[in-house]
Amino acid sequence: MNLRQLEYFITAAECKNMTEAAAKLHMAQPPLSRAIKMLEESLDTTLFFRSKRGIQLTDAGRLLYQQTTHLFREIEDIQTNVREMAGELCGNIKIGACYSTLPIVAEKIQIFLSQYPSCTFSMIQGTIHELESDLRDGLIDVLFLRNCIIRSSEFVHLTLPEDPLCLIVHKELDRQPDNPTPDITYLQDLPLCVLDESRSGGLDSFLYSACAEHQITPCIVCKCYDNSAGLALALSKVSAAFLPLSSVTSNHYPGLNIKRIQGLDLSSHVTLIYNPYVYHTRSVQEFLSLFSL
Repeated sequence: MNLRQLEYFITAAECKNMTEAAAKLHMAQPPLSRAIKMLEESLDTTLFFRSKRGIQLTDAGRLLYQQTTHLFREIEDIQTNVREMAGELCGNIKIGACYSTLPIVAEKIQIFLSQYPSCTFSMIQGTIHELESDLRDGLIDVLFLRNCIIRSSEFVHLTLPEDPLCLIVHKELDRQPDNPTPDITYLQDLPLCVLDESRSGGLDSFLYSACAEHQITPCIVCKCYDNSAGLALALSKVSAAFLPLSSVTSNHYPGLNIKRIQGLDLSSHVTLIYNPYVYHTRSVQEFLSLFSL
């Protein structure tokens, strides 16, 4: 077993298809298949279930994938540490973030890269559960969530300045175009998009309870995986959507109106989360320092 075989294995596991993995590795498919077969023989176990639809990891394969991922992260950290000892910061900082936090995260990344242009960033996506697991395992360095619902004592949490939600609605759907602060009855019969709460802290539960107090049933026509989908639906006149003010004001959308709904708590903030029990390169430490930890 060698590092090249493990690199091939990781790529195949992530692509779930030998042909796609070979293309990603810039090699032909038969040599890749032979290399994986040799790895299985050296370990005396089967790593993949193979079918016409692709490949899936066996239990042994999942174990090897988990441990190999950690191994490659440690190798990357070693390379970064040695290079940084000899010169400027040059590490790769892995960030997990829900879409609605990106305007705030992007501002910090821009500041950081202006000071350390040799550094790079990787943006990791997933459900809150997946991102929490990656943070615990050291596969991401920093996690940004809105209205944080991860409250594990093993992590450090820093609440960033408030970034309230607002309702965006296309001008053609807006029944009160001259009123930027309508009361909650404005939502009656207005088609709405809300976030899937497996990916975001979301507004779902607050919206239902506030509407119930005013005997209103929200007209939810779609649940979306992130704010970009909600924005697309608003621009397409399908529904209104609740978005962070920062994500709306950072761009110009002349077809949309911005509303603050009276009677609905739209307070919102971003939380920075990191794991103090895993190793952080100097690059990661300097990035965290931007947030005055």
